[in-house]
Amino acid sequence: MHTENELHDYLYRSGHNLSLAAIDYIRQSWINPSRMVGAHAQSNVISFVPSRKLNGKTYSTESRSPERSFLTLCEFDDDVICALDQPDPIQIQQTIKNGIKRWAGYTPDALILTRNGPKVVEVKASTEVDDFLVSKAEDWKRYESGEIVFEPARKAFAEMGLEHVVYVYSQEDRFLVENLDQLLLSRTHETELVLDEERLTKLMHNAFAMTLHDLREKLKLKDMTPLIHAIDRGLLAADLKQHRLADCRNCLVSLNEDMLEHAIELRNKQRVYWDGLSEHSDLTLIPTLEAAEKAITRLDKIKSERSSRSIRRWKHQLRIGQENNLTEFQSLIPMIHLRGNRNRKIPAVVDELLMEFLMGTYIHEQGLSIYRGYMRYKSLALDTHPQFRPVSRQTFTTRLEQIPGEVIGEARGGKRKRNAMGAPTDPEKRGLKASIPWQRAAIDHYLADIYLVVFTRTGEVYVERPWVTAMVDLATSKILGLSISFSSPSRRSVAKVMRDCVRRHGKLPREIIVDRGPDFKSVYLASFMAHYGLILSLRPSGYPQFGGEMEGFFGEFVKQWLCQRPGNLADYKEVRSVDGSKAPKKAAILQPVDFYQELWAFCEWRENKCRGTGANSIEVAFMEGAELYPFYAKSINYDSEFITVTAVETKKYSFSYQRGINIKNTWYYSPALRKLNGRKKKVDVRLDPENPNLIFARVEDKWEPCYSSSINAYSAKCAVHQLVEGMIKHEAFGLREKISEQHDLELARKIRELDEFKEQTKTTPVLEVPIPEGEPDNTENLFSQLANATVRPINIQQWSA
Repeated sequence: MHTENELHDYLYRSGHNLSLAAIDYIRQSWINPSRMVGAHAQSNVISFVPSRKLNGKTYSTESRSPERSFLTLCEFDDDVICALDQPDPIQIQQTIKNGIKRWAGYTPDALILTRNGPKVVEVKASTEVDDFLVSKAEDWKRYESGEIVFEPARKAFAEMGLEHVVYVYSQEDRFLVENLDQLLLSRTHETELVLDEERLTKLMHNAFAMTLHDLREKLKLKDMTPLIHAIDRGLLAADLKQHRLADCRNCLVSLNEDMLEHAIELRNKQRVYWDGLSEHSDLTLIPTLEAAEKAITRLDKIKSERSSRSIRRWKHQLRIGQENNLTEFQSLIPMIHLRGNRNRKIPAVVDELLMEFLMGTYIHEQGLSIYRGYMRYKSLALDTHPQFRPVSRQTFTTRLEQIPGEVIGEARGGKRKRNAMGAPTDPEKRGLKASIPWQRAAIDHYLADIYLVVFTRTGEVYVERPWVTAMVDLATSKILGLSISFSSPSRRSVAKVMRDCVRRHGKLPREIIVDRGPDFKSVYLASFMAHYGLILSLRPSGYPQFGGEMEGFFGEFVKQWLCQRPGNLADYKEVRSVDGSKAPKKAAILQPVDFYQELWAFCEWRENKCRGTGANSIEVAFMEGAELYPFYAKSINYDSEFITVTAVETKKYSFSYQRGINIKNTWYYSPALRKLNGRKKKVDVRLDPENPNLIFARVEDKWEPCYSSSINAYSAKCAVHQLVEGMIKHEAFGLREKISEQHDLELARKIRELDEFKEQTKTTPVLEVPIPEGEPDNTENLFSQLANATVRPINIQQWSA
């Protein structure tokens, strides 16, 4: 559904007999979402996904697994005309803990328009639904058919004339959702490869079933696109719930589902692991090595026909075990793990004071060691309950360790510290990681631990630390783009790394995941991603674990390369312990050009070295994956449209008819600016993030390029020097202004010193040299006469011309 007319036809002419309230609700949802997702998200990755059924408009999802999966299913389902996110909230009657009904606001997750009528949808994970069925049993019901119903919302929307349903996401659907997403993506990719269907059928008849990798090699196809299209059209059968199309070496395909099912059954008999295979086991059935040795020793003693009190007790254990269907070995396993008195031994008043001190005082004190904390507790305990001794330091430490790390972290360092000290999530419930190049990339910034030379003069060097912005492919860890800057992270940094990626590869990744910094939450980045139909995802704020790939790259750069370069700050503790004359600032010799070239030299070395457990280097894995699945990358030409879109819009600037537009002491002009004469005094401007000699000015309904007088010389320079020139002129402008101000202060100081000297002397020194009468002797050196000269001051009353 793309237009208002199509929506009007759906509401009034499709035979759904919608009420006026339902029509108004749908129209309001069509106009715009009711709220911005992720405002209160704690651990969710929110995404803005272009929807094919909405003609490229973005659909915002509040979680990667449930809501993102629901959107994929809607995009793939032909019965769903379109899905609208975040409809308007309504009032529903919910049941609170004491059983009382209370009115509360409720915002559903989606509104879908289907061929059978509109539906309001609540999206939940299966684990969350299972919890609600117990904790909120009055409102959440499971019918005999298995359908989950949220009764308050169902009743409220029924009065409006709309159906409310609950979509339950299960972890078992993760492969299906990934495969459907890949099928949808492949539909947008046109390939020149032609699939020989007759040869394909012949091969599959002979082989019964085959992996995608083997089939591609036998058909001599360059990539997987024709085979993915064949699965999408039904020409090939694949188990989309158990296998991954992204794993071509393990994904079986056949001509029909029956043959495929038998092939999968045969292959699965040899598998080492499958979902649900490993579960917890009781120590009474599977003992430790020590307990097993003791059980075997007991069996040997029983069989020796000797008699003792212990042997009689073990024989009694055998009889009890036989009644419980246990083997002789299992019956004699010692219950070592049940030893010990687990009842509390310290008095209640002592225990209460200990926990009150730990939770109320100790965990809030930053930098307080365990020993000092124990001393403070001991002093408090001796005064509070003198009749009981304080607990030992060991007990104090044990009870402290029993407090969850996230509780201590939040008390001492807020949300970010809490997340860093929290326990990891269940690996079985995590989402699938990116496995194909260009599927997903991350962008982040890093203040480099090195000083670069910005400006030099006789006997003095001015240095500054650069910011590095990197784009990393999350499937292979390849660096897709880099930029350096002397400015703090901003929209300009994002634009530069996007441009670098397009220049090097002619592509951008399908999805880019970033943190929630102001540069990434800007309208600029959101509009750029929407313009090219790319997915923008924001990871949770204050969760350092979510940026591990980026931090890993920056850490490698510091530890493996930067620590060996002059002017580095890699060992910060060492830096603080050295003399000022040996400080990194004094050792800086690298220019920005050198640093940029060395940064890429490190990336090339890193991507071809042996690392991890993989059989291929980063570069080989990236090239092979990108060739097999070419439809993930978004092809983009580095042309006029792209550089205009990536230019950063800024404030309005004054316009001079005689000279043009002045920005940071540089004049920009274009003949098109003549159209603004007498009409506007200020003009909208987009700054090129890299080229200091180019801006775009809004003239009528177009962005016109305006150039400085240095544009011709700039075009003749190499790429690295072009980038660095822009970095120095634009991003180091503020720093250079400070340096220039220092030099102006030096000039003012010199003039003041001369004025003070003049005030002190009030005279002008005159050199007196005796000159003999008559003809001068040419043999005598004139300069030798100066040795006996005297200096006599004379008073100057007035200068006149």
